[in-house]
Amino acid sequence: MKTIASPRIKILACLFFAGFAVLEWRLIHLQILRHDELEEKAENYRFTTRVEQAWRGQIQDRNGIQLALTVPVKNVYADLEVWTNRVELLAHIVAPLLGVDQAGLSRRVRQSLSVHNGPPTDRGPGVLLLKRGITPAEWAPIKEALAGETFGLPTNHLSSRQRTMLKGLRRWTLFAEDDQRRFYPHGESLAQALGFTGTGTNGHLLQGKWGLEASLDHLLAGENGVCVSSQDAAGNELAFCRTTNVTVRDGAHVVLTIDLTLQKIVEAALAKVVARYNPSNASCVVIRPSTGEILAMASLPAFLPQQPDRSPTATWRNHVISDRYEVGSVFKVITLAAALELGVVNLKQQINCENGTWIYKKSALHDDGHRNGILTVWECLVKSSNIGLAKIALLVGANRLYDFITRFGFDRATGVPLPYETPGFVRQPTNWSAISITRVAIGQELAVSQLQLAMAYAAMANDGKLMRPMLVRQLDHADGTLWGRYEPKCVRSVVRPETARQVREAMQDVVELGTGKAAALPDHTVAGKTGTAQKSDGHRYVPGRLYCSFVGMVPAGKPELVIAVAVDEPKDSAYGGVVAAPVFREIAEQAVILYAIVPDKGNGSFRPTIPSNNPNLHHDMIAMNP
Repeated sequence: MKTIASPRIKILACLFFAGFAVLEWRLIHLQILRHDELEEKAENYRFTTRVEQAWRGQIQDRNGIQLALTVPVKNVYADLEVWTNRVELLAHIVAPLLGVDQAGLSRRVRQSLSVHNGPPTDRGPGVLLLKRGITPAEWAPIKEALAGETFGLPTNHLSSRQRTMLKGLRRWTLFAEDDQRRFYPHGESLAQALGFTGTGTNGHLLQGKWGLEASLDHLLAGENGVCVSSQDAAGNELAFCRTTNVTVRDGAHVVLTIDLTLQKIVEAALAKVVARYNPSNASCVVIRPSTGEILAMASLPAFLPQQPDRSPTATWRNHVISDRYEVGSVFKVITLAAALELGVVNLKQQINCENGTWIYKKSALHDDGHRNGILTVWECLVKSSNIGLAKIALLVGANRLYDFITRFGFDRATGVPLPYETPGFVRQPTNWSAISITRVAIGQELAVSQLQLAMAYAAMANDGKLMRPMLVRQLDHADGTLWGRYEPKCVRSVVRPETARQVREAMQDVVELGTGKAAALPDHTVAGKTGTAQKSDGHRYVPGRLYCSFVGMVPAGKPELVIAVAVDEPKDSAYGGVVAAPVFREIAEQAVILYAIVPDKGNGSFRPTIPSNNPNLHHDMIAMNP
């Protein structure tokens, strides 16, 4: 006898098997298809990773004065989940605490809530950054006010649910997390060299974006600490289950060769020339020639490293190292040094300077504003004769002149630890025209940086030894103990001490008798050279666009300081001796006091007498006709 199942039993059976099939599919989906994803989520929940941020190191001057340091700050956030149904109430409470507009705060929160419960931030979704970089002192009263806020709830007889709600509101309406902020206590001083920081993309809260902050970021940033360990169901770390524990290492303190006192002297002197001539920029670098230490480096106009975005990006540029120019007559010292070193001339030889106009290879060369006749080699430098130095260069020869230019380092970057240093521009003699040697000799057809030029003059001041420029003096650990010290390094010897001495003596009379009189000091001898170069637009020299410079050393006999000043495109047409030399004098007058440099004028030191059209020396005349 057959038993016929009722329709109801059949339906139940179908539902049972369907449910079983769904359950089986769910198990397959979870255990097989989503196995890797769920396993990763489980691991992420079971383990917690805590990063301890390294403290960014300081930058100090040579005397330990802080130039850049890190201060603790707080970033204030809102948990959007607790704001969802009470935006206006919380904005009314919070806006006065943060010092922001209530309507604007409400609008920001509502916009964030409308986009998937808040856009992603540095803390993830559902969290809104309200204010960045407030001090702990500013956060303390905000935190205290929130701890006593009732948020409109009755103060007595709160239910369990209301107590939980009040606790959450007090904790998550606003909360803060630790951050770091870079602080530059001396404003615009040394701005281009120091640079600035920004929000880190390298795992650190701060990252160097410009200047030393960028080039030394790997030293200043330190290494973050990382701790990976298990956590319990409530999210509490189980310290005994740590699998990774890397100790934080704070960043190194960088001690510069810069002397902040001298730096401010330099900046004040540049500010005066900027106010007087309104140039596109003015810059200066001060070198200690015996060591190559950079004692001051300034470019104006400058910017506030604390707020770099508030200034044009052009003010970020470090003109001392990043710009290259045809520097004009200050380069004549290099030509003279090469000729004296090779012995092709001596300072008493005479040169026919052609009464101010010389035709060579069908091209005219002029002595600007002068009709010089017969001059000694000495006088050619003192009077800055283009023709005289061009004729001296022909005696040296193109290949040998190029060799000396490269010996002085004009064909490569100096290696100073700053970004965007120019290597200069010097063509090889195979690419010179028939007249190039006469133009290179006077600082044309090549382009060099102010630092390259200052280091070359420092070599002359250092008896012919070219030093590596030093900007970093030492590194200290975060606890102040010495990490490492940089020592002066001689790159090469470019000329003999006797040659360097002769060049300095000639440059001394440039200041005392020639174009550099405005650089003279009352009690100290000065050796230097002026330069006034027309600027090219890439095709031709542009009238009225001048690069005025002066590079000098003090005292002339045994220089302790080399000071290079440049004023780019002063608005009044003027010469380097008029525009730049007085800036040198103002800086040097204070520097000799700062470093207690002993006065040396009138000490009877030997200096040859300049032969002026002496007929007895006629046989030494250099006669060069085209």
